[in-house]
Amino acid sequence: MPSTSMTSRHPGRRSALAILLALPAAPVLGQSTTRDEAFRAFWQAFRAAVLAGDLEAVARMSRLPVESRGELDDEPVLRLTAATFPPAFRRLLATVEDPGSGRTVLDGIRGTPRPRLDGRNASAGQVSLGSLQFGLGRDGWRLTTIYRGPAE
Repeated sequence: MPSTSMTSRHPGRRSALAILLALPAAPVLGQSTTRDEAFRAFWQAFRAAVLAGDLEAVARMSRLPVESRGELDDEPVLRLTAATFPPAFRRLLATVEDPGSGRTVLDGIRGTPRPRLDGRNASAGQVSLGSLQFGLGRDGWRLTTIYRGPAE
């Protein structure tokens, strides 16, 4: 009895299936672009608040308690509340991120008007920019984690 598979009855489908299997996996058209643009809009407001020194606005754009992690995995994770976040974030901004250039976290934020988002720093629902990590939740993008320097 002859084969009754779909591809043998419809030879054109075999080549279409082969083409689909050969394509790299990619998000549905527009999904990542929309997410990236939503993050960039959030970043503009977040960056403006940081550059204006408005730590109350920065706290509102954060998911409290914000995690504060050290340089090493075995360092304690601190949970920053509305009361402890502003002074910890102020110290973070003054932290030297690049010892070679003396560039601080604040310099990095100042020098990033439009962040580049790719597979190295962004995934579904998460973006990392220097010492800052952001997450996407029901309330939109928020700062979720800071990576503090050795002096903390």
